[in-house]
Amino acid sequence: MKKYLITILLIIIVNISFAQKGTAFLQTGNLRTVFDLAKAQNKPVFLEVYAPTCHVCNAFKPTFDLPQVGNYYNQNFISYKLDITTPEGAAFVNKQGLYILSTPTLLFFDKDVKLMHISILGENNNSANVLIEAGTKALNPAQRTSAYKASFRGGNRDTNFLIEYGLISRVMRDTVENITAMNAYVKKIPKSQYGNNTSFLLLQKVVIDDENEIFKNLMNNLPSFYEKNDKKLVHQTAENIIMYSLYSSRGMKYSTTKINEVRANLAKLGVDKKSIDGRVWREESKAYFRENQPAKAMASLSKLIDAKTDKSSYTFLSNWVKSSTSDKSALVMAAQWAAKGK
Repeated sequence: MKKYLITILLIIIVNISFAQKGTAFLQTGNLRTVFDLAKAQNKPVFLEVYAPTCHVCNAFKPTFDLPQVGNYYNQNFISYKLDITTPEGAAFVNKQGLYILSTPTLLFFDKDVKLMHISILGENNNSANVLIEAGTKALNPAQRTSAYKASFRGGNRDTNFLIEYGLISRVMRDTVENITAMNAYVKKIPKSQYGNNTSFLLLQKVVIDDENEIFKNLMNNLPSFYEKNDKKLVHQTAENIIMYSLYSSRGMKYSTTKINEVRANLAKLGVDKKSIDGRVWREESKAYFRENQPAKAMASLSKLIDAKTDKSSYTFLSNWVKSSTSDKSALVMAAQWAAKGK
């Protein structure tokens, strides 16, 4: 009975807010309240994922207040502003398996918390038409982002679609689909476009695979990219892709040849050798053990040890070796490290 009364009260609050100017973002309760109300009204949910300090988010406030935008969203959705900097916001997007690249990001769910559509907005998208279009796509099963995989499987290779699919796949943390989409994109464009502004933007926002041909072009033509872009941004972009690839599940399957390629790429970016050693030791030692080169694996791990190495680190390294190999000489050294960890 209490839950029923709360639901009725919320319906009254929202219906009153519909008479107000602009989009009626629910101000009472939390996400549980939002989806309870969505079920009660049989409506999907619209979440504006934002950050209080995001100037782009703040710029969208007047647009959401426009009568035509408000009328559209109030009629079709239960709307809620989700602050990504709060425990509620962070926990929700993490539970949904989402990686919010930038704010504002618009998320559309059905009343049963099933994701229907994602729309990522920037300063150039700040218009009533864009906001209404995002909602319209969310309500159309053929256009919403949840239909992208089927569209790709059905043969859609439009370059704009591939970019969007790659981006959405990254937001959804679907590495396989992101890589597949970006490889398909590479096949659709001439090599002469690998170094243009669009490709560099894709490297910053979408590409996460250091085997992608656009990324390889970047590493092979760094001086050219330095001339056209901020050098720090070029370094950051390349380094992010290298480390994302290395620390993905694929990284633990890298061969020693591939590890050496990673080392070479990081060195090209000016990363010092000691720092490189500290970044690749897990994948490198596993690769050497897997390829039956235990001495080289132990040499890689030994680079981590110096006068500042504490007991817990010795214990960790000892356990790492024991879990990675049955080689007798390696286990002898691991035992020595274990003794130092006591």
